[in-house]
Amino acid sequence: MSTEEVDAAAQRAWYRHPDLEMTIRAVADALTAGEGTDMIHQAALQEFLWLRLPRHYPQRQWLALAESTAAFLEELGEDRLAAIALSEQTATVLAAWAKGSAAGIEAFHRAQHSSGVDAPDTAVLQWGSIMGREEATALDAVERALGRAISSGKLIPGAPRWRLAALAITEAVLTRPLDIPPGQTFAGLITTERVSSWIESSTHPLLSDWRSGVANRLLNPIEPPVDPAAAIGPIGWLLALAAGPGGAALTQSNYLARDAVVDAVERFGWWDRDQLPRSEAEVHELRTVRGAAARLRLVRRRAHRLHTTARGSKLLAEPAELWGVVACESEDGEEFTKMVTELVGLRLVLGQLEQEEIVDDIGSILSSQGWSTDSGPLTTGIVHSAIWRPLRWWSLFSATNELESTWEWESSRRLTPHAVSLRPDGERMVLAYLRSRAAGPRHRPYL
Repeated sequence: MSTEEVDAAAQRAWYRHPDLEMTIRAVADALTAGEGTDMIHQAALQEFLWLRLPRHYPQRQWLALAESTAAFLEELGEDRLAAIALSEQTATVLAAWAKGSAAGIEAFHRAQHSSGVDAPDTAVLQWGSIMGREEATALDAVERALGRAISSGKLIPGAPRWRLAALAITEAVLTRPLDIPPGQTFAGLITTERVSSWIESSTHPLLSDWRSGVANRLLNPIEPPVDPAAAIGPIGWLLALAAGPGGAALTQSNYLARDAVVDAVERFGWWDRDQLPRSEAEVHELRTVRGAAARLRLVRRRAHRLHTTARGSKLLAEPAELWGVVACESEDGEEFTKMVTELVGLRLVLGQLEQEEIVDDIGSILSSQGWSTDSGPLTTGIVHSAIWRPLRWWSLFSATNELESTWEWESSRRLTPHAVSLRPDGERMVLAYLRSRAAGPRHRPYL
């Protein structure tokens, strides 16, 4: 519908509601942005009513704007959308905004999520709150498809299995071959866009080179190893232990029972002393594995027992999916560790590395990316220690080969450096981590 027809519809609404003349004009402009009614669909309408309206207009105008929206949409023959403007849900969201921005944003997300047109995350793609052009175009296409399905009765929010239906619609849009560019899909375009942005965000020439060198290997999902369960054995062991009858026993200090600790160190070769460990507290590897499982919401503690979550049980039964989840994790989940893990992974993909050799390079890159301490620039000692974190993490899953330093003990002179390289399955794990960094969703800390 042309802008002239939009103006005519707005004018008809004025005649019917003369007291709303100014707000009807504002609503017509906001909903169509001068581009005609092709801009109007359910998700866009809800974003206007439940987010933009309370953010950008005085509270005293909210109800009049909602009424004006309904009047304008009725003149366009969009009675279903007009009903949303006058719905109890819109009133509820606006009432939440009246209490404050935090309550309003929470109400907006809750209402949008239950409306049926909120594009769900899928195995193909997880959406970010920071989007490039391709991702924004794809999101618009998915939202419109969901809106059409609701309008036709093929998708009924709240009905049994409706979220699975929304998921199927979303994946169909994302994987459908496009006419332009021919043969491409939205999912492929978004991945390429994200990887390109990842490279362009480099603030150091060496980082740009490293990212560019691996970029083509990250455009498609990384295949798991032939035996994914074996590749992440410690995580699977912990989940199986916690999935047993009644869960895994914990001590009064909430550590795993000693028999489980001994089983772990003997099974995975985590102990080289004569006397076996007395507690989980003595085994860094086990504490790291348990911490990662908790962060990934695979296990939870209840009283003095450790249990698998529903998510943990599901992934335990799907080793390839579990491998994919674990491969995208770092030792402690902290942002600094994630960045260092990326840098060490990028360097390892190029070939064997010596830890001492890369301290200066990684320190320089981290500083260029804005990393520092509360007291000033990163020191060599801090960088050296940080580089151990990804190496320790990947060693838990036998992803690396390590050649220990050799020394001349009489003079305390090191003869050969400590060197690390990737095993074939380890390279898959590192590439999966790098892909999560390069092609994963990007988020703001709010909204």
